[in-house]
Amino acid sequence: MKKKVYFARKGDFGLIAYENSKQQNVFLQVAAIDYAPQINEVIICDNTYNIKAIIENYYEFEIKEEQNIHIGWKYKHIWKPLININIDRELDITQSELFHTKRDLGILIQKLQEILLFIEPSEAGLKAYSHKIRELLFLACSDLENTLKKYKFGKNERMENYIEILKYVDLTKYKISLVGYANPYKCCPFEHWKKNKASQSLPWYDAYNKIKHNREDNFHLATLENCINAIAANLIMFAIRFSPTTLYNENDVCSNLARSSLDYKIENSRDFYIPVFEGESDFVGSSMSCRFKNGKILPAIYKQYHVLPFEEREMK
Repeated sequence: MKKKVYFARKGDFGLIAYENSKQQNVFLQVAAIDYAPQINEVIICDNTYNIKAIIENYYEFEIKEEQNIHIGWKYKHIWKPLININIDRELDITQSELFHTKRDLGILIQKLQEILLFIEPSEAGLKAYSHKIRELLFLACSDLENTLKKYKFGKNERMENYIEILKYVDLTKYKISLVGYANPYKCCPFEHWKKNKASQSLPWYDAYNKIKHNREDNFHLATLENCINAIAANLIMFAIRFSPTTLYNENDVCSNLARSSLDYKIENSRDFYIPVFEGESDFVGSSMSCRFKNGKILPAIYKQYHVLPFEEREMK
């Protein structure tokens, strides 16, 4: 459905507001808006209250933008921030696929940890190269190709096809950093991905290709830095397919390895889905009041609400 959506902000918090199809005003307060957006509060009231007035006078947020856009839709098998509820259903996650992919990612992270026992990820250490690093770089890039292949873009043969995924999710803002270091190495593996140089614009993937075709001249490209970027790219694609929650909030081998090794953030991205919420009435005590931080009271908000299933859009 297409609705006027208000985007507001105050400090590290964002606010998304709209009127749903039941003529209810919906306010979604989003925490960590700049690096890990997630809904931490939902308030729904009748449309007798003015949305802009509530944003400015009750929340005391500054409205940054108003847009007439479609809300409540998603792409198949692509997670974006604000899918916080019914993740398994919305992403059509099967346990067999999840366990298999987690095992593959866990192996990559575990092998990286083993290398980091011998090489410090310092400025000099990141340039170190070896057969062990080359082996892991090849495994990471091969796994990434298999992941991208599942989206079936074009001839589905090479990076020139796989880069089509950028039309549907902005991977250029996803950043990964090493955990447990005073000055941790940070990378953004897809930051400079360009269609006219789909392979060459990813230095770590370009290194993999060059070594594959001419190891003797290009063995020095099997660096720790390229290897970390390739593994980070796999972690990002895991999060896109299954959500960061499925990776970082579980208690299994892969999740424990990820939490202890690699930190995940999205930097300054406006690429998220907007879920559609509806307030529920039970005719007996169906509303309550809400007191805001400035002392103002909104006298009637819905006690209960639910989120509608996302409508799935085709990736063309």
